[in-house]
Amino acid sequence: MFANVSVMPALSDKAMKNVSRAALVGAVTMLAMATAYAGADTTFAAATAMITKWLGGSLGILISLATFATGIMITVTKHSLMPVAVAAAAALAIQVAPTVFTTMITATL
Repeated sequence: MFANVSVMPALSDKAMKNVSRAALVGAVTMLAMATAYAGADTTFAAATAMITKWLGGSLGILISLATFATGIMITVTKHSLMPVAVAAAAALAIQVAPTVFTTMITATL
């Protein structure tokens, strides 16, 4: 029943060196990542607040309406409801995404 089971061959010296280098790079990366905090950095706080206000305000509404209008125009020309559905989903994402992303990134356990 298990006649076709093959045994993995031993790794060559070159392959072992590559594996050890990859492990070392991974360990250094893990140590570097331990000092990174996603919610603690305020370097781009002003830009983040500005874009969040834009998307949640009148610019977001304008983009949503333009996207939906484009979807309606494509629907009329192609005789398919799919462009309207995609446009409606994109418009909803533009309105909801800033709040969702901000909540995800600043969430504490």
